[in-house]
Amino acid sequence: FVQIWERARQQLKIPPGRAGAVALGGELSLWSPLLLDWLVWMKRQQPKIAIRAHIGMPDQLLEQLRTGVLDVAVLYAPMILPGFKVELVEEEQLVLVRSTKGDDAAREYVHVDWGPHFAAQGGLGQAAFEEPGLLVGYGPLGLNYILRAGGMGYFRKAAVTPHLQAGELELVDGAPEFTYPAYAVYPESAEARADVQEALRGLKAVAR
Repeated sequence: FVQIWERARQQLKIPPGRAGAVALGGELSLWSPLLLDWLVWMKRQQPKIAIRAHIGMPDQLLEQLRTGVLDVAVLYAPMILPGFKVELVEEEQLVLVRSTKGDDAAREYVHVDWGPHFAAQGGLGQAAFEEPGLLVGYGPLGLNYILRAGGMGYFRKAAVTPHLQAGELELVDGAPEFTYPAYAVYPESAEARADVQEALRGLKAVAR
């Protein structure tokens, strides 16, 4: 009943001239570039669909999904909820990179907490010669730190590619890579909604 009420309330807010509205939420690090690319895709391919974009922590996004505030949540390691579907959106690689500054700081390992999936694959400090002196919970923060102060760490391949091309970072030869999948979670009832299905199609298109 909460979901039905929230959906009805949102339907009343569909802007004039729009055919539907989709509320999508995602973890902060997923907005650059994946979900930002998705917003641009929706603007170009489905301009009649209004978008409500949300940023939040995984538990918060799942609760908003469960109560009907969100139509779709994009997460790295979602819980399985009864009455909801989970679809793979993209499967990124986490790669080990280091600063090209060439000093001792370039060898200092900065550990980014990529969650239990990363740790389960053996990614907890495996590349370090000693315990990491810096642990961060947000990938872009760790990446920007390394670009400014030097060091090495695991980051999403798409995020580091421009810095590899610019010569600011380099891949660590022989270092293992780890998969880091992102999933879209949505209610089973949304399978009958054309606007949500178009949003999902757009997510898969930009991920490719």
